Amino acid sequence: MPIIAQHVPIYEEILALPGIVGDPILSWGVTKINIPDIFRKPWAKLSIREKVIKLHHWLLHNLPWTVSAEFDQPDLGALLRKRGVQTIDILDWYDSRANLRLDMNQPVAAELHNRYGMFIDIGCLEHVFDTRQCIENCMRMVAPGGHYVLCTPVSGYVGHGFHTFDPKGLGLALTLNGFEVVYQRYTTPMGKFLEKPKGDTLIWLVGRKLSAMGEFKIPQQDYWWGEFFGTGRQPLTQPGKAPSGEVDQSEPARARAAR
Repeated sequence: MPIIAQHVPIYEEILALPGIVGDPILSWGVTKINIPDIFRKPWAKLSIREKVIKLHHWLLHNLPWTVSAEFDQPDLGALLRKRGVQTIDILDWYDSRANLRLDMNQPVAAELHNRYGMFIDIGCLEHVFDTRQCIENCMRMVAPGGHYVLCTPVSGYVGHGFHTFDPKGLGLALTLNGFEVVYQRYTTPMGKFLEKPKGDTLIWLVGRKLSAMGEFKIPQQDYWWGEFFGTGRQPLTQPGKAPSGEVDQSEPARARAAR
């Protein structure tokens, strides 16, 4: 998904997070910057028609009145290099520009684990059928202290990809596996901020990796957990919090045993 003018405030918030830009960076595909001149030109130089268009987007969407000159680059990789990043690898199964040609339905090689200071996935996760394996791959490739930046649909987008996601499920996948969520926003496709998903909705999520991952922990929905164990017990919310004697037994295994 390209960076459009209406998404610039979101990227500015994300890029302002402490320590967010870590070298080396892995980008899933090439994220182009597609901002027409109408959104860059000074107000005085716009035609009447262009002024009406700009006012429309400013009022109804999340268009900044002036787009930062930092986004006057062909793609996100070029913008990050301007910030001093030395190494940006490109991941893609099909794109010939990628130097990592990986099928994310399959486990990634161990030498790619804990490698990248920042992993950027803007609109790719939903296009991979085996999302359980895919999100594990993404998180394993982030180095401790690094960040996983994800944008994916959580409502609507019928026919867009294989999946839309439950926001809580995505958050649990991160926190159960050694990450903390440091940024979360919902927006329309045109960048308008939303309080909760409604219609076609994107989630913008950033997780910071606190430690290297062990065995991947699969999120369980609360109401299934309550059905098995009653309301007095809660599913794990952070790694390493299992009660004594249950450390090596997964939540699904305990659920099966409860039957």
